[in-house]
Amino acid sequence: MIYLHLPFSMFLRNLASLFSVCSVSLYANAQLAGQTVKFQTILSAGSCLTATSNADGAPVVIKNCGTNATSLNSWVVPKGAGAIGTLQIFGDKCLDVTGGTNTDGTKLQIWTCAAGNTNQMWVPALGSLAWSGKNKCLDVMNGNITDGNQIQIWDCDPSNGNQIWNSIAVTTPKSFAISPKKNPALCVAASASAANATVVIEPCSPGSALQTWSDPTGRGNVMLGDNLCMSPAGSITAGTKLVLAPCVASNAAQQWDHETGVIDNRAVSDFAFVLDLTDGNETPGSQLQIWTGPIFNGTTNNINQNWIVTDTF
Repeated sequence: MIYLHLPFSMFLRNLASLFSVCSVSLYANAQLAGQTVKFQTILSAGSCLTATSNADGAPVVIKNCGTNATSLNSWVVPKGAGAIGTLQIFGDKCLDVTGGTNTDGTKLQIWTCAAGNTNQMWVPALGSLAWSGKNKCLDVMNGNITDGNQIQIWDCDPSNGNQIWNSIAVTTPKSFAISPKKNPALCVAASASAANATVVIEPCSPGSALQTWSDPTGRGNVMLGDNLCMSPAGSITAGTKLVLAPCVASNAAQQWDHETGVIDNRAVSDFAFVLDLTDGNETPGSQLQIWTGPIFNGTTNNINQNWIVTDTF
């Protein structure tokens, strides 16, 4: 075993940098629940997973898509990355394994979506699209990116470039709500729509303007209304409470990686300080805080720092 004798602060910076790289990759490729995306093969920057027509049995092929999203190459991921679910197109059609044949080389088609149809169950992940429970992945047959080459399934192999796909967002969330995983009936809310209003936990009230957040610029803001952002009320230290403040584009303390899971603040290193349900207190009106994240506090599953983000498209 090799021991590296580094100053502890340097160790933390290096560790955080490593997770920063990982998180950039994660957010670049993860599909949000309900998001519409294009699936682009890494074999060619302009070639996408494409249905040939809106009809049962229409083959699914590789086809040049350039920068354009059309009805033929825009797929909805209802449950998001990492979750078992359908990949939908045209509203009522789903990506489908022809005949449900679990054999290398079976071609793909679209078919009317049917609840419980295992031929239509997929697990989209970072870079792959796997047929649920079958160890088969979407595969560009023979690596041939000629328009019209029909997509097949093949034994999953993470090193096989024929099976690696980037997801390109076609839609982005118009708004989102945030709930603690330990009690999804509660939502992150503002106590008022005004600067210095506290950010608190409250019972969810669908459609409430005080619980509806957005990130219109894609910077990572958790914004209420037109120009109020969730912000630490003071210095970036464990226990600093959260308030609303006028949004400032250059203020990293107002930028968050706001996906389901740990919601970390970008003012320091990734996962150094994160959104935290103060003392686990679920009492309505309890003000939220930032606290040291899982890398820095030695815990890997702090339930007070685990959040569900529900996006509206």
